Amino acid sequence: MGVGKVPTDTAQEKIVIFELNGEEYGLEVSRVQSIERMLPLTRVPGAPRPDIAGVMNLRGKITPVIDLRLCLGVEAAPYDKQTRILVVLGNDGAVGFIVDRANDLLDITETEIEGIPAGREDETYGLFQGVINRDPRIITLLETDKVLQ
Repeated sequence: MGVGKVPTDTAQEKIVIFELNGEEYGLEVSRVQSIERMLPLTRVPGAPRPDIAGVMNLRGKITPVIDLRLCLGVEAAPYDKQTRILVVLGNDGAVGFIVDRANDLLDITETEIEGIPAGREDETYGLFQGVINRDPRIITLLETDKVLQ
């Protein structure tokens, strides 16, 4: 949304802002069950996806964990004290998303979501629902259900 423009749709939605490799991403807060510090993971041999980092014991429940860096084609990096796991609700239960850091909550309106720029269409292209331009920030919104498929 440009400066001086007022959105016509006043319905607000909250999104959780997180970071991967210095870039900001967002997903709807209604899908986020909790934000956890990095927990010990147990690797799963023969996992169906290469981005599955393992499983964790989250308050007595075994929860699969996806490394979003690997899922989105970003180079892997070691986990540090800022690394977080976003516990997201999917159709089959909770799943953890490993992110570099969880930065912020942001109120947005639907009219602020712009389409993904054309040009680079690869296997990760369909994982995004749009971008939000809050100059100087550009936040890419994840299509949560597609990441979980």
